[in-house]
Amino acid sequence: MRKVGICGAGLIGASWAIGFANAGYKSLVYDNDPNSSENFKNIFDKLIQDIKLIDPDIDAEIIKSNIQLNCSMEKICEDSILIQESVVEDLKVKQDIYKQLDELTSKDTILASSSSYLVISKISEFVEHKHRCINAHPALPPHVVPFVEIAGSQDTSKEIINEALNIYKKANYAAILVKRETEGFVLNRLQGALLNEAVRLHEGGFASMEDIDIALKHALGIRWAFMGPFEIMDLNAPEGIKDSFSRYRTGIQNLARQQNTVPSYSDEYLNKLDKEQRQRLDYHDRSDRIEKRNKMIALIRKLKIELGEDV
Repeated sequence: MRKVGICGAGLIGASWAIGFANAGYKSLVYDNDPNSSENFKNIFDKLIQDIKLIDPDIDAEIIKSNIQLNCSMEKICEDSILIQESVVEDLKVKQDIYKQLDELTSKDTILASSSSYLVISKISEFVEHKHRCINAHPALPPHVVPFVEIAGSQDTSKEIINEALNIYKKANYAAILVKRETEGFVLNRLQGALLNEAVRLHEGGFASMEDIDIALKHALGIRWAFMGPFEIMDLNAPEGIKDSFSRYRTGIQNLARQQNTVPSYSDEYLNKLDKEQRQRLDYHDRSDRIEKRNKMIALIRKLKIELGEDV
């Protein structure tokens, strides 16, 4: 059984451990928090319930048997083909961790960071063997969203990139390649563009938070669950994607000119956002909403699998 090291046992790390274990890998988990094992067990039970909505035949005990908790840093590095680093989003912390991982692993072990915005060239700045360092950024919540985007730096070898893509695909993740290093990768750049426009519309008084969310939930989001923007454009006009862009490019370009501003995200505006959102959803009801979110995503994935639209 091939081994994968999990460095950090929070929600992201736990999800990675379960994902790899479910695909038949041995997941060795390290965390410097003495309570991490107990927390992991609690997280495990919750995540498995969501996964069972997708596949009721999944055997939780087999997955659990493939996960080893309370490992030392040295243990997760021993004979692992890949180390999935999922510690706090802090550059200095990640740089220190990477230096340790570089020293403890064999020189062919892939060092993969779950970072959302920090690029691997910065994280691996003080690493000797930079050729095997990559970003491997998942999507939230990662236990029911089987996605990872792989990005290297100028120092990362093509062989490592290809091997990483192969490992994640074998672990049943939809793995994409970010060809050039860029902050936010693909996922967060797309998400950020949408978030910025949502804020511009709300702050400018064009629509309420509720109505902006409705436009996404009941229109765009339904299509985006199984089609991306290029395929959507291809199907939107009789002659395909070129026809579609030709018909609408003036309008699209006009919008782009209007959207060429950066929201300030001032404390005053963030307080306004928080006040309005708490009127929509009481803070104490958020945990129930998160659980419902996870179940909804799991059921959407189940439908996609049944219709041949999943990984």
